[in-house]
Amino acid sequence: MSLAPIAAAPVAVTAVAKGSPGGLTSDGARRRLATSGPNSMPDTAENPLRRALAKFWSPIPWMLEAATILELVLGKYVEAGIIAVLLLFNAALGFLQEGRAQATLAALKKRLALTASVRRDEAWKNLPATDLVPGDIIKLSLGGIVAADVKLLEGNVLLNQSMLTGESIGSEAGPGFQTFAGALVRRGEAVAEVTATGTRTKFGRTAELVRTAHVVSSQQNPIDHRQDGTAANSATRRTTAQIRQKAPCQ
Repeated sequence: MSLAPIAAAPVAVTAVAKGSPGGLTSDGARRRLATSGPNSMPDTAENPLRRALAKFWSPIPWMLEAATILELVLGKYVEAGIIAVLLLFNAALGFLQEGRAQATLAALKKRLALTASVRRDEAWKNLPATDLVPGDIIKLSLGGIVAADVKLLEGNVLLNQSMLTGESIGSEAGPGFQTFAGALVRRGEAVAEVTATGTRTKFGRTAELVRTAHVVSSQQNPIDHRQDGTAANSATRRTTAQIRQKAPCQ
């Protein structure tokens, strides 16, 4: 008796190749989100008036303000005016530099992805990028922006990372390649695992450096050098005195 051949069951074709992880569950992702926080940059914009007033509230401006008042008390109005102009110039310079840093930070934040294709509960879902957590499996597609720092698991893509690296030439990326939030996919498709989100990403650390960047004022620089020189001279004098005390009397 001959047996009829058994037809093979159709195999469903998915975007995840054989051996790729199935992603996180919704519950697991929710727990990680509570631990790691949202995948977003904190809003660090300050009120312009508050930023301007802060330029007059530090040791160097205090010295100039005190000198201006002293000159006015002594009736030296020209000298007081010169010091006041110097104080205003220094404050305006710092305000403009901080404004440029804030504008740069805002421009960088505009490059972040708003949504991401994420594998959750064994299915691909289009979720807000802020919901991504470390361990998520996401799909990188042509024209998309990488929503977090990721490590490629499979596939090959051409990435433009000029926003962070400054390199205009794209980088060919394959399994094991580490790329960062804000990179643009110029060719190909890939599956990747999220390694860092939010302020822990390279973009987040760069944004923090931009936010906290400041320029040393023309008054602060010579004062710092003078303080360094005074400290060095004091240390030298203390060392010399100790050597003399320890030296045997002749």
